[in-house]
Amino acid sequence: MLRPVLIGGALSLLLCVPHAANAGGAGTHLAAFLEVEGGARQMGMGGAFTGLADDAMAIFYNPAGLKHLEGSQIHLNNSTWPAGLSLQHLAYGFRHSYLPGTFAFSWAVMQMSPYHEKTEYYDPESEFGIGILDPVDAGDMSFGASYCWDFGGGLSAGTTLHWYHMHMADAFCEGMYGDLGVLYDTKFRNLRLGASALNLGPSNRWAGTGSETGFGEDFALPTTYRVGASIRLYDVVRHRVVVTADYKYPADGQSRVNVGTEYTFNKGSVFVYGRVGYRAGYDEDGLTAGLGVEFPSSKEAQARVDYAYVDMGNLDYVQRLGVSFSF
Repeated sequence: MLRPVLIGGALSLLLCVPHAANAGGAGTHLAAFLEVEGGARQMGMGGAFTGLADDAMAIFYNPAGLKHLEGSQIHLNNSTWPAGLSLQHLAYGFRHSYLPGTFAFSWAVMQMSPYHEKTEYYDPESEFGIGILDPVDAGDMSFGASYCWDFGGGLSAGTTLHWYHMHMADAFCEGMYGDLGVLYDTKFRNLRLGASALNLGPSNRWAGTGSETGFGEDFALPTTYRVGASIRLYDVVRHRVVVTADYKYPADGQSRVNVGTEYTFNKGSVFVYGRVGYRAGYDEDGLTAGLGVEFPSSKEAQARVDYAYVDMGNLDYVQRLGVSFSF
């Protein structure tokens, strides 16, 4: 009797929370880098991973999916963006032999190439660099620790506590935030239902801004709510097709939908993946596609290499590359 109550209560809570969220519109939230989805495999499927959540990268979508780790996994993903930006995600999940549940650690960093600050006296034709100041360095990062508990009967819940730090020249901002997630596995074609609330935390402000008070204005974190589902439509011997879909309600109040599919072909211990997805409701994102291959790296370990391509319209395209190890 308790399990159905837990399932219904957890999913209902996360499904209802988005309607109570206060959307402030685009550009009115702090730490926008936290909204950027990670993972080459995940983005190959359009970023629809809340309901699938079956590897260590679930940390960034739905930490309740960590229950699917059978041993230890480590994922390293790199993304190249326009304007000299790059984004890296690292996820490490494991089970402890004496402690129940699944544990994980994560790291995300966004970097940009140093640029020269220009004043009102800048003269592009001057050979002496008039109006150009010293190079400005900027970057954002977050570190997280996760825990997932499997209640049995297909239900799991997970949480992550993060610390984040941002800096630009002499200004900086840092603080704490958390994520919550639930996942329910059914017995029908591996149908999974998941929901998560990400980037939950207090508002914050920049320090060392050079203003009269030394502080900037308070801004809320980009809290995002996600609901997702995945289902295995086809699974025979060497072939498997999984379809996934996410509904996403971000801080700017613009509802978005991510959909994707992953085809798997395996021969022995070698797996080849083909992925395609679409991201609806975004300003620039649209079609995504990806490839992957998994193979033994030792007698007791598997390695996987993933690539994803994301069409960002006027912003050109973004490429993502991921490497992971299971042991």
